[in-house]
Amino acid sequence: MDDITKCTGEGCPLRYECHRFTRIDYYSRQSFFIEVPFDHKLETCEYIWNDNAEELYKGIQRLSKPTN
Repeated sequence: MDDITKCTGEGCPLRYECHRFTRIDYYSRQSFFIEVPFDHKLETCEYIWNDNAEELYKGIQRLSKPTN
């Protein structure tokens, strides 16, 4: 289970590019956005988690682990 807030992607044109939508595990407890954060006026989402963002997150996780 990922430790990020998930998104239902309802009405979002970016949902299939976003880790928050594509990695949903309905059989475990997950946190979800109350409303889909996509801004239709600006046609963007400040919370999109695409493949590049996932790699950055994994790198941060590796660097933040204790070294003892």
